[in-house]
Amino acid sequence: MIAFTCKPLSANPLIEPLVFEWDEHAGTVTGLSAELIRQAAADPGVPVHPLPAWHAFSAEPLKNRADLAAIVGYLHQLPAELATAYPAPLDELVTVEVLDADGKVVESSDVVY
Repeated sequence: MIAFTCKPLSANPLIEPLVFEWDEHAGTVTGLSAELIRQAAADPGVPVHPLPAWHAFSAEPLKNRADLAAIVGYLHQLPAELATAYPAPLDELVTVEVLDADGKVVESSDVVY
């Protein structure tokens, strides 16, 4: 079991540090922030930096180092044990188009997902 205390990336006082212990093999988290991490792991994925990149979780996110790194790294500083596992966004550009009511393209931009 590895113990973590992760400071927020933001100065927002509503975002508290994450304090938890993680057993990678059992896929369990315990501690003050365990419920927040379990709730995030129940989603299909999480945004990753640089935004608007997205990381889709594996079948067992609490047993996957990249998935846990994505959960923690979205709003908190990554500890060294997770930093190398943080998922990199895909390098492919996707064109997003905004259409008006007639279906005409009024805005277009390339983004990385």
